[in-house]
Amino acid sequence: LLVASKAVVNQMDKAVEQVALDFDRVMKLKYAKKWDKFMIGKEGEDEADRIQRVVEEMERLTKEEPEFMERVMQDIERMQ
Repeated sequence: LLVASKAVVNQMDKAVEQVALDFDRVMKLKYAKKWDKFMIGKEGEDEADRIQRVVEEMERLTKEEPEFMERVMQDIERMQ
């Protein structure tokens, strides 16, 4: 049971990571000015830290700019 739970958590982590990477890619391509403001001073961090920060920004945008976040998610769907 513990092994199965760990496998599920690992799959969820991979899914969240993929969404964060897709979000980052769309933001760089379509909303570069907005994303550049967010990324100021963040150069040189490792991928895990970047993914964590992207997820936190996604959560913030979901709360503060839900219409924008919906647009970005639609853009992600179109790119796949």
